[in-house]
Amino acid sequence: MTQLYTQVKLKQKPGKLTLLGAAIGAAMASPVAFSAQETEKKSEMEMIVVIGQATSGMDTMVSIEDLQNIQANDLSDVFRRDASVSVGGSVGMGQKIYVRNIGEDMLNISIDGAEQAGAVFHHSGRIAIEPELLKQVEIEAGAGSATAGPGALGGSVRFITKDPVDLLKAGESTGALVKGTYFSNGDGYKTSATVFAQDASERFSGMASFVGSDLDNQDDGDGAEILGTESKTTLGYVKFVADITDEHRLSISYESLKEEGDILYKPEWVAAPRNVPEPTEGTRETGILNYGFNAKNNDVIELSLNLYNTQQEQMREYKGTAYDGSVKSLGGTLQNKSLLAQHQLIYGINFRDDTSHLNDVDFTPSQFEETGQVKGVYVQDIFELNEQLTLSAGVRFDDYQLTDVQAQKFSDNGLSPNISANFAILPSLSVSAGYAEALRGVTVKDSFKLSSSTNAADLEAEKAKNYELGLDYFYQGFNLAAGIYDSTIENPIGGSAPWSKESVNLEHDIETQGYFIRADYSWNGLRVAASFNSADTEMNGEMVTRYVYSSSAISTGDTLVTDVSYEFNTHLLIGWATEFVASLDEVNLDVGGEQLKVEKPGYGVHDIYAHWMPMGVDSLTLSFTVKNLFNEQYLSH
Repeated sequence: MTQLYTQVKLKQKPGKLTLLGAAIGAAMASPVAFSAQETEKKSEMEMIVVIGQATSGMDTMVSIEDLQNIQANDLSDVFRRDASVSVGGSVGMGQKIYVRNIGEDMLNISIDGAEQAGAVFHHSGRIAIEPELLKQVEIEAGAGSATAGPGALGGSVRFITKDPVDLLKAGESTGALVKGTYFSNGDGYKTSATVFAQDASERFSGMASFVGSDLDNQDDGDGAEILGTESKTTLGYVKFVADITDEHRLSISYESLKEEGDILYKPEWVAAPRNVPEPTEGTRETGILNYGFNAKNNDVIELSLNLYNTQQEQMREYKGTAYDGSVKSLGGTLQNKSLLAQHQLIYGINFRDDTSHLNDVDFTPSQFEETGQVKGVYVQDIFELNEQLTLSAGVRFDDYQLTDVQAQKFSDNGLSPNISANFAILPSLSVSAGYAEALRGVTVKDSFKLSSSTNAADLEAEKAKNYELGLDYFYQGFNLAAGIYDSTIENPIGGSAPWSKESVNLEHDIETQGYFIRADYSWNGLRVAASFNSADTEMNGEMVTRYVYSSSAISTGDTLVTDVSYEFNTHLLIGWATEFVASLDEVNLDVGGEQLKVEKPGYGVHDIYAHWMPMGVDSLTLSFTVKNLFNEQYLSH
């Protein structure tokens, strides 16, 4: 698929601008960052190296440069450069996130702190995001830090959106960004317009953005039409940021996202007589407030408050009958950071209230609903024992309550501890090891299951245990990270295949063993990056499959992704990216007692991209991307 876009910036420069300083540390990220009044934003791109204790912080990050290079249009594009994250599907509504084979049902996923905790329909994804808004994405793979939030059995994914000052450069007070994209595959287009401004005091800023796209059905590698992949997406977004004083900061944002089209009823499956394109509409509305208080001359108080209200809804038809469901989450986090001698303490409380609702006209009455709550308290301590050894230990306590659609009540609570260490053998070489646990009680079901499925009366909380050993090396522009991991999810909640109507604690654990290698090198205008992940995920000695475990777990072949780019000058950058996935042979499926063997063929995909600024500055940028350069015919694992 070929993509071409034109990006135009309009500027005014009446005065000097001070910009946000960014600091990324393992397990230290908070929703609110303070402006560094003494720091000017640098024009050149700086590489961020993530080094931390295993199981106690961020593992990888998707930067704004990564998103721009691939011209990210959906979730699959966002994670295209990370071998540990899998997102398949040719239409946004059908895409699900898997980290080291563990699915989004078992991850803590948030957008600017707003947790996306529920799913409307198990055949579609629960995360809708517009890449145009993203500043970066932080990924913590596997159970880890106490700050990861409740229910992070397989890790966490944090989407962070842009602030107005991220779009302004030094000396600018107002501006606009207009962007147009054409997609040859699907004969589609995407347009966006964003305006942003900052007042003369440099304390108040705001932005407003509108994005619209329209794509027809796409073609596969062989040129055949993929039915049900057309979609039309619209987004409205506003954000206001106030640096009230040097110590107080407030951010308020609102987002409304809608995707619609004649989409397959089960959008992650292929078209079939019982799975045909149907009129479908999905929406998400999210309001977020972030407040921060960073006391001057006081290392004990760095307070942040995050409050959010998010609701996703889907309306779809099946054989002429319309259904609609929604999941609403209201929640927040109050957190503080304290620097005491050689200790950095991060501690706080979380709460979230979820409501899953279904309108099923095949029943009388047609309304179904269940509600759940989770409250948590946590503390994480990062202790620099000396210049070589850093220890990290933390624990969180979560309490889950659920009243399901059959009026059954469930209550679960427990501790999730973690401990890890990082030892610097040399200034450029360190090793780390860690152990972490995570707990998730019974939560609200997918909305579309409320009228047809039940919970076993003895349903209990799921628990995860994660062991990791890692190595980090960096020297003169070269960075290397490698590690091994062993993760077990006990008491997983699911149903017996196929199409069980009752949620139970499955008899066997979900076990994952694997290893990863990540490397990148920068020299002058050249950058070379590679990421490799190998994970074996089994239950009772058999490879897990999405057919049985849906949004909980899958199996993917060994994956290698590479990205090579060269910046010839300030005008031109070109790049080449690849993804290679090894085959999986003799995958065993038990379908209603019938034993089947299937294969997942391997594949290799190549992309090329180029960015050209004909005027030497980014007032005008032309970008060109060819995805799947050699028309590889494949199915994502």
